[in-house]
Amino acid sequence: MSSADVTREILGNVPGWLVPWFYGVIFAAYASSAVIFVQRFRERRGATTAPSDRARVLDVIKYLTFHQKLLEDRFAGIAHLCTFYGFVALFMGTSIVFLEHSTPLHFFYGAFYLWASLFVDLGGLVFIVGLLMFLWQRYVSKRDRLLSRWWVATLTWLLLAIAISGFLLEGSRIAVDMPAFESFSVVGYAIAGALRFSGVENETALLWHRALWVGHAVVSSLFFALLPWPLFSHMVYSGASWGRRRTRPLAELRTSAPVLTWIDLMQTDACTTCGRCNEVCPAQAVGQPLAPRDIVLGIRQAVTEAGPSVSYADQVGRFSHDVIWSCTTCGACNQTCPVGIDVYDEIIDLRRGLVEQGTVPEAAEELFEGTAAEFNPFHRDNDERMDWAQGLGLPVARDGEAIELLYWVGCAGSFDPDGQSVSRAMVTILDHLDIPYRILGCRERCTGDPARRMGEEGLFQERARENIDLLASHSVRKVLTHCPHCYNTFKNEYPELGGAFEVEHHSQFLDRLIASGKLPVTEGGSQPLTFHDPCYLGRGNGETEAPRRVIDAVAGGERREMARHGRESFCCGAGGGAMWLDVQGKDRVENLRVKEAAETGARTLVTGCPFCKVMLESGQQSLEDDQRMQVKDLAELVAERLTPR
Repeated sequence: MSSADVTREILGNVPGWLVPWFYGVIFAAYASSAVIFVQRFRERRGATTAPSDRARVLDVIKYLTFHQKLLEDRFAGIAHLCTFYGFVALFMGTSIVFLEHSTPLHFFYGAFYLWASLFVDLGGLVFIVGLLMFLWQRYVSKRDRLLSRWWVATLTWLLLAIAISGFLLEGSRIAVDMPAFESFSVVGYAIAGALRFSGVENETALLWHRALWVGHAVVSSLFFALLPWPLFSHMVYSGASWGRRRTRPLAELRTSAPVLTWIDLMQTDACTTCGRCNEVCPAQAVGQPLAPRDIVLGIRQAVTEAGPSVSYADQVGRFSHDVIWSCTTCGACNQTCPVGIDVYDEIIDLRRGLVEQGTVPEAAEELFEGTAAEFNPFHRDNDERMDWAQGLGLPVARDGEAIELLYWVGCAGSFDPDGQSVSRAMVTILDHLDIPYRILGCRERCTGDPARRMGEEGLFQERARENIDLLASHSVRKVLTHCPHCYNTFKNEYPELGGAFEVEHHSQFLDRLIASGKLPVTEGGSQPLTFHDPCYLGRGNGETEAPRRVIDAVAGGERREMARHGRESFCCGAGGGAMWLDVQGKDRVENLRVKEAAETGARTLVTGCPFCKVMLESGQQSLEDDQRMQVKDLAELVAERLTPR
């Protein structure tokens, strides 16, 4: 047999009158989907300016090629990897057949035919394995995070129908005369053998082939026609959504967006409903009503019904208010999303919509009033801001005095007892270092962070501009703070308003000085410790190692990690105003976190945030007496281990 004979007749058993119908249906399916996508693109691009994607093309190619983000969930990632590459192999096979049949090119014979047949069959087998893995996690292992609505599995079943009908089609074609070279089509040849064993051969096999060809053409056309449909469209949008994901730190909020941006619109269409966001959400974990996926799907439905220019204020009625106020702004949903959806910003914009309508909880209203009138969220007279420092003789800056190092105490460090102990420890360390620093005393005001996270953008900007002007009047060179929320605001959000200051979190400050030998410390204690990563420091700003190096320098006992730590840490429950709002659930976030800490066997629970310290102290009450730990800030730990001068 010559190599020219090692091939097959394409569409050989298909009636001639049916071929034009086939191409017509396929073209109509392609065209209808293309028209919908183009219309959607024009409408949504018209809503706001669409930035160029060119600079991120390589990032998208890497994302699609290696699936690193999806593989963070090993089982689902492997399933998607198999499905994706299996689909690519089948699409390549279809393209080869099209080029051979409908263009002057002639290459589908001989060795190329054999190896292409093997490649496509193995690709199709991998494709089916991936789809079966998806069905396994939905119907057998029944993962809680998966959305149970009927339409979610439609894509998987349709793709499986395409794959199985394709293999049956191939098997019936081979079963007609079983040419030996078709053994390279390993799956199709095995099916052909089974068909012949069942009596399907010759003319019967031709009838099977014709019927299966029609069925395969129908399900394939249906797939292309349904591409613009929700969930199906993630195949088009997910890569683009990943390419346009936020590059700013997770804790940094964007400025207020009255309507959805072009990227918001694209990302709502990219949602795969996988539920990874729900799985890591602290509100979900304790039975509060927030489910981040429902926020995305609700916004998508609003856009479908009202068009791309729908405002966030118009959408708040789709969600109960407790849903919107349950968010702790920990950013875990953003970090885990496999297509880069920015759920965090969307929730804050919904809160801004509620503020715009004047519909906020009483606790939020009180916080806004306190921040506006008393310059702090604790609703305390700002003249009391220095009460914690009585007798310490702190260096309060004079009006207009240039400041090399400003120690920003913050509201928690000034008014909350747990935060005040951190402030006193920091003063002990600064005095021990004998370096010049200043504080602003009662002229210090809230950075505006709690108000902004609760949707009061105008109040945030008012406080921010006042603080920026005040620091500028002192020519402040560096800001030092022990509060990750203040740190994030100075580092990431004030620059947008003209306040560019060098800022250091106290974990970075302590780590730097200990490493340089300027802050000598001694190891002490032998009991194990564990560190709770504040969301606004670790996940929000990427600082996870400095606190650990500080602990290792001063702690004699073993440092043990909780199951969720570093950028994967679990929230304490305070952020986003949650410490004031206190939406009820079946449990409390801080209780879950201290239980994780207790499971390490640690006797001291260390953190680097005054708000975390408050919440973790509160969570101790949920533990048995023998499980309870000391809760300390890094500064308190270091202050206990200072080497005498």
